[in-house]
Amino acid sequence: MQILLAAMMLVGLFAAGCVQAVAPHAELEKLPIIDSHGHLNGDISAETLIALMDRSGVSRMVLMARYYASAYSAGSGSDEQALDYSRKYPGRFIPFVAGQRGSLGQKNRSRWLKPDGVAENLLLETEQKLRSGEFYGLGEFIIRHYDYQAHGQGGSELNIPVDTPLMRRFAALAEKFRVPLLLHAEGEPEVVKGMRSLLEYNPKAKVIWAHNCGRSSAEIIGQMLTRYTNLFCDLGGMLNASFAGYGRYWPRATQWMHLIEDGSGQLYPEMQALYERFPDRFLIGTDPAHTPALAQYEKRIHRFRQLLSNLGPETAQRLAFKNAEALFRR
Repeated sequence: MQILLAAMMLVGLFAAGCVQAVAPHAELEKLPIIDSHGHLNGDISAETLIALMDRSGVSRMVLMARYYASAYSAGSGSDEQALDYSRKYPGRFIPFVAGQRGSLGQKNRSRWLKPDGVAENLLLETEQKLRSGEFYGLGEFIIRHYDYQAHGQGGSELNIPVDTPLMRRFAALAEKFRVPLLLHAEGEPEVVKGMRSLLEYNPKAKVIWAHNCGRSSAEIIGQMLTRYTNLFCDLGGMLNASFAGYGRYWPRATQWMHLIEDGSGQLYPEMQALYERFPDRFLIGTDPAHTPALAQYEKRIHRFRQLLSNLGPETAQRLAFKNAEALFRR
């Protein structure tokens, strides 16, 4: 009798549209994934990354070098290193012109507000690299971050306005060379306001707002995506698990911070509905900023596959690789 009642309840749920149909597990495991939020430190070899990608079913990976030199952060990556890897393994890596540089940190906050000679040289260098046609984006620019002490930026937090003269010039380069601009900024009210201003200033520049649009609420993200067609969100590290960071209340919870899953691979209903509503505006990303995090790379990809099983087949494919293919297409 209990089995019969359970079966009847399940049939009723499907009839009411309450159970999300998902692709078979075996099919999801074969689904190619483009890792749209990857990093590169000086101590990471191309062969290490290729091996992890092959074991995880990842076809391509964005490489954003981290120029920091401190021992803790590994750092010491470079755009040239990313470009070398993409040449050595054609079609596997997507190099960005890096935004994580000490010259753009909290100690040099004024540079964003009033570009100086260092900023002018960086803009010129960036334009030259984009002109080569071998770089596919700009970033990750760290704008509002709650824990940045480890990278020698001074203090425990980084807080730079989103819409500044320097950022507008990076956005202009993104538009000129038709590449996306990737920003890290927690979704506080002032940050959201700044994002609106930046997106309105240059509506043709494609902007990727990292970490599910700054870990904003589904309501705020929905409003932003509706109003700004040039905005995209990556899900970099947005896993509620011990082997990830941004998918939890790390390093501290705020009233503007929202998770996307319950810790078992189940999307929260409001986030599931958001991705189904805007299936062409989200990207997957593992965000292994520190080299030791690569030890958990396969676990992160496996959890993303679990999250994709919450979505319809076409939406799952879009988040897994189709949106990235379109965004990074030459």
